[in-house]
Amino acid sequence: MASSLVGGLGAICLFLAGVGLTLFVRYRWQTRIRRALAADLDERLAAALPTGTASHLEQSPTIRRLAVVDTRGDNETETPVYVPIVRVDLETTDAPGMKLLLEYVAAVLEAIHPVLEAREEAVHHYDVEFTFGPDGLFVEGECRRVSVAPELADQLLESARYGPFELWRDVKRADSNGDSPTALWSDCRSYRGRRPAAENTRDED
Repeated sequence: MASSLVGGLGAICLFLAGVGLTLFVRYRWQTRIRRALAADLDERLAAALPTGTASHLEQSPTIRRLAVVDTRGDNETETPVYVPIVRVDLETTDAPGMKLLLEYVAAVLEAIHPVLEAREEAVHHYDVEFTFGPDGLFVEGECRRVSVAPELADQLLESARYGPFELWRDVKRADSNGDSPTALWSDCRSYRGRRPAAENTRDED
């Protein structure tokens, strides 16, 4: 009886080890996919907004994080739902006017939304973060974000009559809707009850 118990425990340990190895391999595989995707999006941003061509830019916008906020499908075929978080560093003490800021947002979406659409990646919404103000050892600059639902990005790309002004108008209108992920000029750390961003691809091997 003792030998049967030992054998049963051994089988359970082997099973758990196999499950753990499978989850680890899947995690590493998904991490590599996210890193490759982030690198591709960074290239598109650098091409669309190269350093020195747009006013107030310290450098080209970059993918700060590819956050995974949900998954779709079953355990075998589940796919991540992303929140691409783009960082735009501004060389200004104060934030520029909203017109210019929405021009940046539109340029960012025009650069990366087609890539994600072509790869059939699920996007919950886009976060475009703007940093500005003095930033040093004893002073921390400000960070504000404009969050845009993918449906608005679709309109931006599909209609020649839909530009930064129309985008600003619709983002402002949706900002008051608590069910919408869209937000206009919110603190980078505030998410109005939505799940916080996770899965920082920059810190993973």
